[in-house]
Amino acid sequence: MKKILIILMAMFAFGIQNVSAQDAIKIVTNHPDFKVKVKRCVASGKTVVIDLILNNTGVNDVERLNAYGGGINSEAYDDEGNIYDGDKLKVKVANRQQYLNNTGNFNIPSGVPITLSISIDGVPQSAESIARLKLRIDCATWGLNNDKPVKISNIPITRN
Repeated sequence: MKKILIILMAMFAFGIQNVSAQDAIKIVTNHPDFKVKVKRCVASGKTVVIDLILNNTGVNDVERLNAYGGGINSEAYDDEGNIYDGDKLKVKVANRQQYLNNTGNFNIPSGVPITLSISIDGVPQSAESIARLKLRIDCATWGLNNDKPVKISNIPITRN
């Protein structure tokens, strides 16, 4: 009887792991040397800020990347079916002062993490996650452009 109970408990625990694994953040960068990690996604009122850590794992420095906000083939979707693009989706690199429609050119040295922040305006307080973020990043070195955006799915929103 104890063995059956232990087996059932193990099956239940494994089932819970499968469910939570399905909700994990998924990231596609379209280049093996380009790694992206979601550092945080936090909301204040109807503004959501997503901080990403970009990393170049290749041996050479990569120059002249440019990330684009909404209206330039970047867009975000929340878990309630709302779409954010245009002036509602803006970007900035590292400690630059303002969120803009694009970052302007920046470099990613090999092995040096770079912060990219994304601001999304107008997100209802009932939204619990960003279901999909499609982010256009142009980089000739890595062959990234409008046809190969970075895609991130299932980003949970933290609210204060």
